[in-house]
Amino acid sequence: MLAASASPAMAAKVTVEIEGLSAIVPPTVVTTPATVSKDGEEICPDGDNVLGAVDAVTKGDWAGSQYGATRILAEDHPFIPGDAGWVFVVNGVARADYGCTAPVHDGDKILWYASAGFGAFHVDKGFDDPVLLDAPVTAVPGLAFSVTATNTDTTYDDAGSPTNTAFSPSAGATVSGGVAAVTTGADGKASVTVGGGPYTLVVTKDKRAPGRIVGCATTGSDGRCGTSLRPCPVSSDGCGTPPIGPPQPCVTNGHDGFCGSPDKVVADAAITGVSEGKKYKKGTGPRELAGKVANDGSGLADVRLRLTRTDGRKCATYDGKTEKFKALKKCGATHGVWFSVGAKQDFTYLLPSKLGRGRYVLDVEVTDKAGNTTKSLARGSSRVVFFVA
Repeated sequence: MLAASASPAMAAKVTVEIEGLSAIVPPTVVTTPATVSKDGEEICPDGDNVLGAVDAVTKGDWAGSQYGATRILAEDHPFIPGDAGWVFVVNGVARADYGCTAPVHDGDKILWYASAGFGAFHVDKGFDDPVLLDAPVTAVPGLAFSVTATNTDTTYDDAGSPTNTAFSPSAGATVSGGVAAVTTGADGKASVTVGGGPYTLVVTKDKRAPGRIVGCATTGSDGRCGTSLRPCPVSSDGCGTPPIGPPQPCVTNGHDGFCGSPDKVVADAAITGVSEGKKYKKGTGPRELAGKVANDGSGLADVRLRLTRTDGRKCATYDGKTEKFKALKKCGATHGVWFSVGAKQDFTYLLPSKLGRGRYVLDVEVTDKAGNTTKSLARGSSRVVFFVA
């Protein structure tokens, strides 16, 4: 389980997307409230659930009960048996639980969409199972990058409860929002180019609920996306701006999953939240762990962290399930416990409290959808050693 804030109020930092027929909210990062209330009455004692997510992203502009939403923004879709109405998926997976009992955790992506239901309950207005989009949130204007579209297909039991969500490449999906719309191949992949500044990519396929990715493109010196605007010498190549002309050829090393090559290597990862060798004063130890994974040819399946501590002769490892440090019988980072932080290129993990005294080793490991896993750690990037006095 990913960390939430300390007691008494449990909060989660999540991404929420709304896909209605007209009411649309692109992926937005919010923090869930302590509780969920409607019309002055508390309906969820805790807010770290899918209702807390929709309450945060709409600023309370929704209607419903502890079981779910019937209206989001200006769009009404009352629930009927068979999941027609406003329904949700968490990280692409349909859930058998309902509003207040469907928990969310840091890093989760929640999609609420207007469902058309299934079988005898299928209605004219609404979407079928969603199509998901995996794409970078940072880019260089005019420089192509790879995106992946994935179909989700959920099976239901006789009572209308989801029993399984299967994932498959979405061939023939349309990805728009770039300089030109593109169509995905048999592997669900396509090459996209965007202009400078903020961009929103949208994937659509038949009657499936769309998927979106919000990002920003910059050369690093054009004043966009928070960068500083720096003048370029006359003899420069445009401060990193790609040259105007024919599209550049696809670049691959022959085994990284790009340009149709087989994916035999996993993308590199680097820890950014803490720096190698840093010494924190007492009471100022870090709480948020963060990092970045490079673009992977087959897409990310999981990113895991391992945090170990040595204090004198005592050694411990952080346990992501209990959200506490537990003693190690044998010292050494290799004896620590890995815990998942999701499958995002830019990942964060919020510890329950600031780290106390000790010598810490923080490692990051990546697994991609082709089954490749990080084989070795690099000091200063995928492994960082730091100290708290």
